[in-house]
Amino acid sequence: MLTKSLPMSNTERQREFRERNPGYYGRLHRQRLAEEQALAAAQAAAATVRAPLALPAPVEAILIPGMTTIPANPAAIRDPLPIAMPRYGNAETDRLG
Repeated sequence: MLTKSLPMSNTERQREFRERNPGYYGRLHRQRLAEEQALAAAQAAAATVRAPLALPAPVEAILIPGMTTIPANPAAIRDPLPIAMPRYGNAETDRLG
């Protein structure tokens, strides 16, 4: 059968828990410290093994005979030739406005 417990403060409750469970907090702290040390060791090991940088590859000119539209020498680019644009619409309405 359950018995009613007397009202007590949080400090008294913690003191009784520590009396009933000696070494509980020592085990808890040792476990947490071991996990932190293992994580730090894993991070240090990962930091020493560097992955190669993913830099862009050097540019290579692709030369396909008859298909190369951009000349390798920029001086070889000439001024574009003027292209006659067809006129659409009625010449009479274009004059009016």
